[in-house]
Order: sequence, then structure tokens, then C-alpha cells
Amino acid sequence: MLRNKISSKFTPRIFSTSGANKKEILKSTPVTINKALPLPSLPAKSKKEINDISKYFQLTKPLVKNNAQGSKDNSRKSYAQASKPSANTSEVLKIKETFPSLNAKKIDQVNSIVNGQNKPTSCIKMTTKSPSRKQVIIPMSSDNVSSFMKNSSLHVANINRLLRNAKTDILVDYICSDNTGITIIMNKVSQQSDMTIIDYYVKNSDDINALQVEDSHLPKSKSYLKIIGIPFYPHINSQEKLNSTNIESILKQNHIFNNISLVSKPRVIKVSPKSDMAIIWIDIWDVQSGHNAKMLINRCFNIGNYIVTIRGANMNPGVPQCKNC
Repeated sequence: MLRNKISSKFTPRIFSTSGANKKEILKSTPVTINKALPLPSLPAKSKKEINDISKYFQLTKPLVKNNAQGSKDNSRKSYAQASKPSANTSEVLKIKETFPSLNAKKIDQVNSIVNGQNKPTSCIKMTTKSPSRKQVIIPMSSDNVSSFMKNSSLHVANINRLLRNAKTDILVDYICSDNTGITIIMNKVSQQSDMTIIDYYVKNSDDINALQVEDSHLPKSKSYLKIIGIPFYPHINSQEKLNSTNIESILKQNHIFNNISLVSKPRVIKVSPKSDMAIIWIDIWDVQSGHNAKMLINRCFNIGNYIVTIRGANMNPGVPQCKNC
């Protein structure tokens, strides 16, 4: 049926001149319909080219999970903001046109630098690095140091024998000295029981004055903190300013400073010459990871009627000076 309808449209009509009715006489003419030729196939892109192109058109934000959330997000934006093209894509394309020889990784780096995304975050360095915890430091007088170091190899053997008798895995590698005392290098970090054995041997050694020998300790780091939120003259109607002695006694009485040792006395200074507020700088003994400082930072406590806050401070170890000066 369909073929007959199509062929009738392309069949010429011949009108007869004879006869009263002048009926149309259809003359059938066969028509062939040829199929259209297929379009030429486009050259396929390689996988590398597809990855390079699609890299710059990936969404930087995840798709909206549901329509309700999408309409909520779109309602916050104006029409100009919603219709504005992505600045990231246009900037990447501009960089690619300007520097055609750069690869995708380099273009990303340039784009992040231009947009200020690679700015390093400021980090407060409040804890100094300490020597290895495998050392045991024993402060003593210079006379004791010279007497003890004359037979250092013998002392190493004797201390190791005592440690083996106590059934510990700690052994002494060697002993060194300086003007402030001796340093015993161990194969592992010493425990308090091991340090007790070492103290007993050193203080009972020949030609050693035990009164000039201090207890041994492991190396420690320093952490630098500051206390803010207190006036320089805390007493009403009084010109008596804060002093380090009062601050030190207050810190010792507070429970948050339990097991915290101060390196030196606190230092109290004004925030600025025209300010009436004060900053209290404190240095504490700490481990290299800054554990003690992290336990104190952002803690609040009372000094008189004021609530003060502890903050971290940049380390200020001071200027090293010659020991002979």
C-alpha cells in the first residue's frame, strides 16, 4: 500500500480530450527509490586526547544529591551569578592558549598560583628540637667530669653489668662530656628504673663528689606559650603592676599546670606602650612533639578577678653565646 501511494505521486497525469467527462487517465511509471548514502565517520580520538580535553571540563564540586537541595542552592544565587560561566574553566583555557607547550599538571600549578590557592598556611613553631631521647644527661661539676672521664671505658662496662643484672634491655654505648656534666648514650630510651641504677653507680664511684652530682634526666625540648587577657595593673585604684613572682606562685597553685615545669620565671610585658593590657610569656619543659604545650593551649583560668587564656607563641630560644665568654 505504501509503495502504491508513493508511486502515484510521481506518476504523470494525462488528460483525455475526447469524451464528455474528460476523465483522468493515470499512466503508471515505475520509480526507484535509492537509499541515502551514510555520512562519513568522524575520526576517533585517542584515549589520551579524551583525558586531556575532559580534564578541564570536570566539575570541581560534587553534583547535587537531590532536587530539593539543588533548588535551595540555586535560590541563594542571583540570575547573574547563575548564568555566569565558570571562571576556572575560562582561566584554564586562557593559560593553555598562552602557554601551549605546558602539560595539564603544569597548567594546574599555574592556575593555582594565579588564584592564590598555594599560599602556605602560617604555623606557629612553639617547640624547639631536643637531642635524642636515648641520651641520659647527668649534670656535675667540672672536677667530677674530668675525674669520671679518665676511666670512661671501665665505667661503661660496670654500668652494663649492673643493667644486665637488673634484666633490662638497656645498654650503654659510650659516654661523652662537656663543661656542664656527662652524657651517657644508650641503645634505647631509658626508663626511670634504669636511670636510678645509673645514678647510684655514678654517685658511688671513686674520686666523685656526690654532693656536686645532680640527678640524671632525659633531654627535653622547650615550648613557648603566652597568657593573654589581663591588665598590666590588675588591682583597682592601684599602680602595683604584675610581677613574675606572683605569676609563678599562681601557676603552681593551678591544677592545669600539674606536672609542668617552667624553664625560667614568667616575663610580664605590655601589649604596646600605650596599652593597659599585659602579655605573660612562659617557657615550659616539653617533649619534642609538644605534648605538654598542646594540653595547655586554649585553656582558661583565673588570675584574680580576670579570666585569662593560654595561647601558643613562636619559639624564641635566644641568641647563642660562646661558653668561654
